[in-house]
Amino acid sequence: MDGSLMRPLLLSLAVGIVCSFIGGCQCFWGHTYSVAAQHEATVVGRVVRISSGKGGPFYHYVFSVNGVSVDDSTGYCRTPLEPDACDNLGPVLVYYSFQPFRISALEDFAPSSVRAYREGTIWLAVGLIMFIAGFIIITSMIWQNKRDDEPDRGKVKSATGSGDESGVIHIVPGE
Repeated sequence: MDGSLMRPLLLSLAVGIVCSFIGGCQCFWGHTYSVAAQHEATVVGRVVRISSGKGGPFYHYVFSVNGVSVDDSTGYCRTPLEPDACDNLGPVLVYYSFQPFRISALEDFAPSSVRAYREGTIWLAVGLIMFIAGFIIITSMIWQNKRDDEPDRGKVKSATGSGDESGVIHIVPGE
């Protein structure tokens, strides 16, 4: 097996597995948001803190449902009730659901579901293509390497079936 090709192929397998995992998680969240959209309700909440991070701002918000205070956070804020309420710790519309489990967001669950499915299918498609292509190429290289290493390969079998060329007669014209 060619060692110079093996590293990129193994890297392709690893990246394919990681991309497939990310895509699977995104599709799971797409399904979760889809179920939550069927049972969603809204309530007015308030952004209480904004954290800056690697992926952009994170909005921490609180809201109350049936007298129970809930504290949650999300990476997006699309439901301000006043201009710049998201960035100025103002009131926001919170979507929440208790199906399939307790979940809340500062966006309607239906668009969240569509976005998660869209991102998930792209990640999943890229991951599966990389994984399957790498697997097929590595398997064929291993299979070809085993065929090339067979001891009988290229030898002519004699009538006795021993595999050596001692029983073959060579005829040279003109002698």
